[in-house]
Amino acid sequence: MNTVLSLVDFAALSPLFVVLATALILLLLECFSKTAAKKYSLFLTALGIVLAIYAAWAAPISHNPLLTPWIRFDDLARLFTLLFLSIGLGAALLSDSFFDRFEASRGEYYFLLLSSLFGLILVGSAADFLTFFLGLETLSVSLYVLCGYMKKWQISQESSIKYFLIGSLAAAFLLYGIALIYGAVGTTRFDALLNGYKALTVLSDQRLFLAGIAFVTFGLAFKAAIVPFHTWAPDVYEGAPTPVTAFMAVGTKAGAFAAFTVIFLYSLPQFNVLWNECIALLAFPTLIYANFVAMKQTQLRRFFAYSGISHAGFLLIPLAVGTSEAIPALVFYLAVYAFATLGAFAGLSFLETRQEGVMLSDLKGLFKRSPWIAGLISICLLTLGGIPPTIGFLAKFYLFKIAFQAGYYSLVIVALFTTILSAYYYLRIVGIMLSESSTKEEIHPSSWPAGIVGFVSVIALIFFSFFPDNLYRILF
Repeated sequence: MNTVLSLVDFAALSPLFVVLATALILLLLECFSKTAAKKYSLFLTALGIVLAIYAAWAAPISHNPLLTPWIRFDDLARLFTLLFLSIGLGAALLSDSFFDRFEASRGEYYFLLLSSLFGLILVGSAADFLTFFLGLETLSVSLYVLCGYMKKWQISQESSIKYFLIGSLAAAFLLYGIALIYGAVGTTRFDALLNGYKALTVLSDQRLFLAGIAFVTFGLAFKAAIVPFHTWAPDVYEGAPTPVTAFMAVGTKAGAFAAFTVIFLYSLPQFNVLWNECIALLAFPTLIYANFVAMKQTQLRRFFAYSGISHAGFLLIPLAVGTSEAIPALVFYLAVYAFATLGAFAGLSFLETRQEGVMLSDLKGLFKRSPWIAGLISICLLTLGGIPPTIGFLAKFYLFKIAFQAGYYSLVIVALFTTILSAYYYLRIVGIMLSESSTKEEIHPSSWPAGIVGFVSVIALIFFSFFPDNLYRILF
């Protein structure tokens, strides 16, 4: 057995090292020079993430037995790493607009953002439940602090406490489930779970394993804000700073479904039809409840919480199906959702002037006051609504196709009806932006980093709407 790490092994781990080193540099900069931290934190964060993206793209594959039991270096891990880093870069750039309006220390903020990004990468690359749990809690603990980062905002304090309490409960479910699985099969390694389950001959051991799987599913359902485990999301999204809400809406959602993918589609493919049926049953209330409640929202951070819950319902479809096309369909949908949500938050970042965030009434007459911002938000909302000919329509069609082929006809019907419902409230927002406004004050984009996020998102959504095969080839 090789007990020495080579340069190849360090290169394979380089994305994690780059993110960690950048986070530590930012923390030291904040400690020794607050002025320099205020000026250079965003630049250092963006540079570190870009270097990490290059490292993830160029990194070799390690076969060292010191690493492979804990971290995977396969194509799926690389894909999730690149996706998470791209989301982290978008969230970092969006933060600049927030700090232009609200005063707070920046070095500590970007340190916490990179720490949560480090946890996300570990979740997507984990080869063992222990590594996975370490990554998930690194992500969660950083987000608990980020949600309450604006210490003088009462709404932010409430958001942080609620997220901490519910997140702790979810972690307890998850850890208890891992313990039960270990008790049943004697291992926490993902690549040994399926063979371990198939080798169980005693009924009590089988029940112990399935009980563990149930608790792990509950824990991840909390993180993904799936009904009925969603109750924390609206209040937390409403109270958190807008760039943190954007990162949670995209990054945490992507991390939770990356965990679902790695554990249940990659390591335990179709291990028990009962699990797939239970996931399908969770999709029904998630789709129906979230779409009906989203129509009543007037605060846009809270609105995007219910929008995210709705999209979590759509992402449950490939999990329920569990066929060979489930992973491509899920990742394709996640990528489209990430582009559209980050783009929408880029537009909102130009409008935010108070801690309560942007209200629906603030969008009235936006097309006349700022056609560029209104156009950006509109394209992103049309994509999220799955309205033709956007790439969002094709992403949803892909999900419906694999579900129909697998015989989940009732799930397809409910998903179709809720898609129509979601189109109503997304189009309603576009209609409000097209309406007349009593104020003629023009709004101009004031933050070029947030402008970059909005520009890249819109260009990507328009391009991939006409050439969806290119997005599929980039991902796979």
